[in-house]
Amino acid sequence: MREFLQRHRAAILAFLGLTLPLFLLFVHGRHPRKTTVIEVALMEITGPVQEAASRALSGISDLWNGYVALTGLHDDNERLRGDVQLLTEKADRVRQLELENAELRTMLDFKKQRRELVTLGAHIIGKDVSPYTRVLRVAIDAGEDAHVLEGMPVINADGLIGRVHRVSSSFAEVMLVVDSRSTVNVKVSGKGVVGTVTGTSSQYSYDARMSYLSKAEPLAQGDLLVTSGHDKVFPPDLRVGYISSIEERQRGVEYELQVTPAVNFSDLDLVFIVTDVVSEPVERTGPGASGGKP
Repeated sequence: MREFLQRHRAAILAFLGLTLPLFLLFVHGRHPRKTTVIEVALMEITGPVQEAASRALSGISDLWNGYVALTGLHDDNERLRGDVQLLTEKADRVRQLELENAELRTMLDFKKQRRELVTLGAHIIGKDVSPYTRVLRVAIDAGEDAHVLEGMPVINADGLIGRVHRVSSSFAEVMLVVDSRSTVNVKVSGKGVVGTVTGTSSQYSYDARMSYLSKAEPLAQGDLLVTSGHDKVFPPDLRVGYISSIEERQRGVEYELQVTPAVNFSDLDLVFIVTDVVSEPVERTGPGASGGKP
C-alpha cells in the first residue's frame, strides 16, 4: 500500500487538490455555516494546484485552437493555390486562343488576296530543335487522310515556311526553307533579277543564301525575295525572305547574297498547306500578302 501511495503520490495530490474544493462547495451549499480553519487551510493548499491545472488546461485549449486554425488556414491556402493554378491555365488558354484568332484573321486577309490558293490548316505538334534552340524541322497534324502529299508548300501569312517532306496517314514532316536540302526559285520583287535561295542550315540562326547570275539591276539590303514559280513546286509571289547583306560573293559565274527568311520559325503554331492552285488568274495588290520590308 505504501509503495502504491509513493508511486502515485503526485496524481493523488492533484486529484485531492481538484476534488476537495468541489466537495467543500457541495457541503457548504447544503449546510451554510462559517468557514473553519481547516477549510481555509485546505483552500490555501489546493488553490495553487487549481490555478496550475487551470493554466495547463488553458494552454492545451490554446494549442488545440491554434492547431485547428492552422489546419484551416493550410486548407484555405491549398484551395487558393488550386484556384490560382486554374485561373493561370485559363488565362494561358485565352492568350493562346487570341493568338490563333489573330493568325486566322491575318491568314483570312492573305487568302482574300490569294484566292487561287487552296489551303488546308494544320497545327505544329512537334519541333526538332538544335542545342542552340534553333528549329530544324517541324511536324504537323495533317497527313494522307487529309490528302496531304509530299512536296506540297507550307505557308503562313508571313510567307513560305517550307514543303512537306514526309507523310504518314495522320501526320507530316515539313522541311524548312532554311534547311540545307531546300532550294527555292525566287525573284527580287520589283527588279528583273532571278535566282535560287538555298538554306545554310546554321545551328545558331535561320539563314539562307541567294545565288543569281544577272547583275542588271543593283540590289539593296532589305529587298524582298518572292517565289518565281519557275520550279513548278511553289506558287509565285510567296514571300521567302529579305536580302540581309549586300556583300556579294562570287562563285564561278554566280553571285551570292545572304538572306533572312520572312518567317519566324521559332514562333510557329498554325500553318497552311497549299493543296492546289486554281487556274483562274486573280488580281492582287502586291507580291506576297501585301508584303513589304518588315
